[in-house]
Amino acid sequence: MKRKYYPTIWAWLALFTLGVIAAMAGVATAHAEPLRLDAKAPFVDAAGHLERLNDLSGALTASQAGQAPGWTPLPGSLSAGFTSDTVWMRLPLQVDDVPRGGWMLRLSNSLLDDVSIYLADTDAGPWTLLGRSGEDVPRRNWPVDYRSPVIQFDPPAPGAYVILARLQSKNAVATRFEVWQRLAFDNQSRREGLLFGLYFGFYLLLICVHAVFWWATRAPMSGLFLAYIGNCVFNEVMSLGLVQQLTGLPVQWSDRMLGVGIAVSLPVALRIAFAQLNLAALYPRAVRATEAIFWGIAAACSTLVVTGNYAWGIQPVQVLALGLIVGFSVLAVYLLKKGWRPARLFALAFGVFYFSVLIAFLRNLGVLPVNAFTEYVSTGGTMLHMLLLSLIIVGRHERQRREKEREQANLAADLARQHSHRLEQEVALRTIEMQGEIQRRVQLEDELRSSLESERRVFAEQREFVAMVSHEFRTPLAIITTSAQQLGRNLSAPVEKSLARCGNIREAAMRLLALVDEYLTHDRMREPSAALRLTQCDLLALLADLDREFPAGRIQCVYGQGDQVLLSDAGMLRIALRNLLANADRHCPPGRAVRVTLREEADVMHIEVANSGDRIPSAEQQRLFQKYYRGPNAMRHPGAGLGLYLVRTIAERLGGTVFLKSGGGSEPVCFCLSLPRHRASDALA
Repeated sequence: MKRKYYPTIWAWLALFTLGVIAAMAGVATAHAEPLRLDAKAPFVDAAGHLERLNDLSGALTASQAGQAPGWTPLPGSLSAGFTSDTVWMRLPLQVDDVPRGGWMLRLSNSLLDDVSIYLADTDAGPWTLLGRSGEDVPRRNWPVDYRSPVIQFDPPAPGAYVILARLQSKNAVATRFEVWQRLAFDNQSRREGLLFGLYFGFYLLLICVHAVFWWATRAPMSGLFLAYIGNCVFNEVMSLGLVQQLTGLPVQWSDRMLGVGIAVSLPVALRIAFAQLNLAALYPRAVRATEAIFWGIAAACSTLVVTGNYAWGIQPVQVLALGLIVGFSVLAVYLLKKGWRPARLFALAFGVFYFSVLIAFLRNLGVLPVNAFTEYVSTGGTMLHMLLLSLIIVGRHERQRREKEREQANLAADLARQHSHRLEQEVALRTIEMQGEIQRRVQLEDELRSSLESERRVFAEQREFVAMVSHEFRTPLAIITTSAQQLGRNLSAPVEKSLARCGNIREAAMRLLALVDEYLTHDRMREPSAALRLTQCDLLALLADLDREFPAGRIQCVYGQGDQVLLSDAGMLRIALRNLLANADRHCPPGRAVRVTLREEADVMHIEVANSGDRIPSAEQQRLFQKYYRGPNAMRHPGAGLGLYLVRTIAERLGGTVFLKSGGGSEPVCFCLSLPRHRASDALA
């Protein structure tokens, strides 16, 4: 079935295509081949046998039109679009035999205003009026009671005849010209009535189901769908001429009602497409603005239709409808690529609808044949679109209902938990009130036990600390005592031995000094409220002073550009650097040097201490800065396992960090101490 509210631009494209074909064929003034009629063919389409003439003034009589120049063959059916001209069609016939009941000349467009059919033996006439139909003629005066113009043709005898059809309409002048045997036409009318009953019964069922669903749920999308499908069905029955046939509705009302219905369908379809894509969640302002604009366009076009300017009101709606199809198709593809979930259902429901529109469009242009298959595909696509859209709306509402029920169940569970919690609190409060004295005694006992346990832990830590200090101090003190005794007993010993013993005393004393610094610093670190003693620390002078505590050449410093001055706690910084240097010295092989590098980066001073000692296993690298931890490589050297722990603690107190930059292997073992160049004293404290 052919809809009359497709965009007029399609009709103009069809005319352009037909004009090009005619020009290429060189048949601008040639007569079309006669259409042969015999009793064996119950139905014949006149497409390809028609000629067309435009009557600009509309004043030509049948005789004048038959003799007028300018007739052009039509390769297919007539598609003249919205035009105020009178359009004539000429159909030459060759009647081989006359069936019982004659022939029925049927024009498929139900919205033609004036259709007059003339018959003659030749183009010269004389012409006889076979019948007149169209919406300008009251329905009771139509020659055949049918939804579109039908004129009976009962030739007196076989032979050659010419049919002239004069067409006028404020709607789109597009129609098929068909010739039916009377019996075949009657059978087709009954089949068509049955199909219309099934077709509109399907829509009526959908409308009733969603009316009940909307009445029961008040779901906004269901109400919108009712408006959408109701508007589509209204436009369909009006464009097919069914309402006019059944009620005799005059053209003054039918055209205006159809025009307003088509205009209103534009914003309604736009709204339901926006809702299905959930575009308000992505572009809320654009959606509101676009809906307001399209409602304004619909109001303006409806006003033009009501005031009698039917073509001016309908053509913008049809062009915008085509633009919306293209726009929403592109937008759906874009959103699908972006992973927007509503676009999947939109592509399913509206994809079949757009496909059916495309089939109808290609059929109207003559690219696809006008037959039952293309009509059923177009009609079935629209029905499937409505069914899918209905299922999607119901399914989405059901899903939202279940989600709401889950939320309510969760809320009820939360309220129950809160109520149970309040009851528990009340019971606990009453229990506390009843057993207050007992609880206070238990609390006091717990506090006493906790204090006793804390005291025991402190005592154990002190005992452990004293044992460790005693063990660590015993070795250097023994070295000092032994070396001093050897010096005292043999004052005349060679100078080399005396210097070696003095060196042992010095190294042991340095070890004692380092241990004292470590333990005192550790004790100070246990006081979080201890304030930092901030001064301007010259790293070059500090490293030069520390270098004197090690053999000559053992420490090699590489200084970058700048003054290498930090605002820091000089005592803590000295201990951290000494521990890093002492750690590197212990693990650096004899004859190798410990390399110290200073570099500044974005107001941060990086102090890197590297030595070519043994590789540190990956499993031990994470524990290097733990308190009292000593790895297998450190077991060969004396120590308490506090050096690197103190370095990390001091670095954090000074607002910096320390980390293992390289664990050895292909590169030297390297520790990096990073400190800020400038830091406010109150923040450091």
